[in-house]
Formats: sequence, structure tokens, C-alpha cells
Amino acid sequence: MNHRIYTVLGFVVVLLFSSNGFSQNSDQKMQQLLQEKRAYNLSQHEVMGYRIQLYNGMNQTRAENIQGGFIALFPDIPTYLFYIQPEWKVQVGNFRTKLEAKKALSKIREEFDGAFDLETMIKI
Repeated sequence: MNHRIYTVLGFVVVLLFSSNGFSQNSDQKMQQLLQEKRAYNLSQHEVMGYRIQLYNGMNQTRAENIQGGFIALFPDIPTYLFYIQPEWKVQVGNFRTKLEAKKALSKIREEFDGAFDLETMIKI
């Protein structure tokens, strides 16, 4: 009977020490993975976010005029002019959250009533 108790106690002690070592290794691995994730995030220049689209259509001159008008009214918000065949697109902003985009959209719609927000890759 005593032999069984000592065997069980020995087994429990071995488990405790081995699980403690596993936990430390797991914590170290987790810290390493977090550091790698932070480094990766810092290396990225684009993330999913929101922009506001002011124009999409086939008229390049109109797109450029809309972009110029926006810059005159909102010089602090970045603008982007794209040609994605067959249309020109004018998009503005680099908003990380939908709430940020909606706040800006409410101000922008005072001047550009057809503006809408869309989820896309943004520059950080």
C-alpha cells in the first residue's frame, strides 16, 4: 500500500515539474510570437480600413476637378485618383474604423452629396 502511495506521489511531482517547465516554454514562445507579430505589423504599409469615394466614372477631367475641389475644401485629408479600367475613381481619407469614416462622411456630404464610405486597403 505504501509503495502505491509513493508511486502516485512521485508521479504527481513529476507532472508538476514537467508542466511548470512547459508553461515557461509556452510563455517564452508566446512572447516570441508577439514580438514577431509586432515587427510584422510595423513592416506593413497598408491595412484594411475605410475611404470615402467621391466619384467614379469615365470622365478624367471631371475626376480631376472633383479631386481639386476636395483638396481646396479639406486640405488635411489625403486624396487618391485611380484609373481602374474603364472608370476613374476619386477616394479620400485613410480611416481605420468605420466610425471615423462616418464622422468624416457627414462633413464631406455637405459639399459632395453623392459621397459614400467603402472598406478598402488604406495607407498607414
